[in-house]
Amino acid sequence: MAATTTQTEFQKNFRLIVERIFNNWQNLRLAVEHGMGGRNGQQMAIQIMDYTYEYCVGNENITQGELQEVIEELMDQEFNTLCDDHSIPEICRNLLRYKQMALASQYPQIETELSKLPQGKDWLRPDVKITYTPIEGDSSSDEDMDDDEEDADDDMNAAESDEDAVATSSGRVTRSQTRKQQTESFVEPEEGWTTVRRK
Repeated sequence: MAATTTQTEFQKNFRLIVERIFNNWQNLRLAVEHGMGGRNGQQMAIQIMDYTYEYCVGNENITQGELQEVIEELMDQEFNTLCDDHSIPEICRNLLRYKQMALASQYPQIETELSKLPQGKDWLRPDVKITYTPIEGDSSSDEDMDDDEEDADDDMNAAESDEDAVATSSGRVTRSQTRKQQTESFVEPEEGWTTVRRK
């Protein structure tokens, strides 16, 4: 009976720890706000958090590398996003460390450490609304406007806008195709932006 109570307490407390860490993960929030996950981005982010919790609780001897691979794959699949700021390894290291501490019932020490995190509002909840900027919707409306209104007025501006719009709308494809090149040759721009190189 005592073992079951301890296990329940661990799961409840570890769930809160996972929520605190994910709610403070800036890259995940930016991916949602910039529309990388589309209309259901926030819901996907909650699912990633839930899956990470289940994965940590359901597997005993997880390495940091294994957990990192899981989260990176989820971010790639759901948000078409690579995190180059080393936030994922740090999150994984902390999650696994806090899991061991929680199993040893070291909750006061965990709380002390977590209290040092910025006290932002929890946003990974269905009742909190996160506004996002749709990427592809914006570029297609710009293209339409260029075709209808600006072609006769200013050919050069329209051509530039069309070029930007095309680059933006194909940004997802480009990002996944040239992912390796991008990370090697230059620092990737902030999520939601597409770098257009002129000849």
